[in-house]
Amino acid sequence: MKNIFIGGVARSWKGTLASLIKQNVPQYNHISLDYFTSALKEIFPETGIKTDVIMGETSPKLARLLSKVMDIINTKEEKYIIDSAHILPYDILKYIDAKKWDVYFLGYPNTTVEEKTKVILEKDDKNDWTKKKTFDELCFKIKNLIEISKTIEAECKKNNIRFVNTSINFDKQLRAISDLYK
Repeated sequence: MKNIFIGGVARSWKGTLASLIKQNVPQYNHISLDYFTSALKEIFPETGIKTDVIMGETSPKLARLLSKVMDIINTKEEKYIIDSAHILPYDILKYIDAKKWDVYFLGYPNTTVEEKTKVILEKDDKNDWTKKKTFDELCFKIKNLIEISKTIEAECKKNNIRFVNTSINFDKQLRAISDLYK
């Protein structure tokens, strides 16, 4: 049993995939790095860590932080699923031990802003950040996230990392991955 890192853009259902895997293998501990990202932004603004869902200069900083956490996890018997919407493939590749970690990146490169926004508005609950945006603000974010998904997909192909395209039939895609952990 390996530890699992799930990266990818916001609203690509990383947490859902982590939950499905955990249902199959309850021994996994799930950590969403995004909670720590928010805390770092608030408590240590001098780090330059941002919680904006558009990845950027935060990625290499968080990857470096996560590398130290992974070093500790690699010495433990417990197994973990860590997900993050703030780390890009080429940043995590510098640090991850492929013998001890399965890596997945999720994104939606083959959808439209309208289709993705509709799914998000149907699936997200009232406490999600997406409900705090106007429709136009959300569409602007989704447009950028679709473009980032394309970049992530290309980076994954280039570096032989598993990319899960959640543009369509995301439930089926996530079940197929989670079924690998039974």
